[in-house]
Amino acid sequence: MIDHVSLGTRRYAEAVAFYSRVLAPLGLQLLRDTGGEAAFGTPQRWCFFLYPVPEAEAVAARGAHVALGAPGREAVAAAHATALGASAQDIFSPRLRPDISETYFGAMFHDLDGHRIEVLTNAA
Repeated sequence: MIDHVSLGTRRYAEAVAFYSRVLAPLGLQLLRDTGGEAAFGTPQRWCFFLYPVPEAEAVAARGAHVALGAPGREAVAAAHATALGASAQDIFSPRLRPDISETYFGAMFHDLDGHRIEVLTNAA
């Protein structure tokens, strides 16, 4: 079981603002921002972190992606629309994925640093 995810960013302040908006439809909020670490989640569970990365270091790994669970299809669509409205690049729009399962509904985008972020639900 994965406990949390950490992503590097070259655009720390912008990424904190971006994820504050994008994660809200998923029920996650910014819980701490020290300038060197931003922690998102719920008061009971911190699960998503951002860290600044120097310009000379790699920030996104080719082929890697992070999949975030959503409580329902509306939250998937809201997170995706919010991301695109905040300069994310669309990979695929919210849709059913019967190739994965009959109830799998998801969307994917590249964030400000090029990380591939998927938002999904299996709620019918």
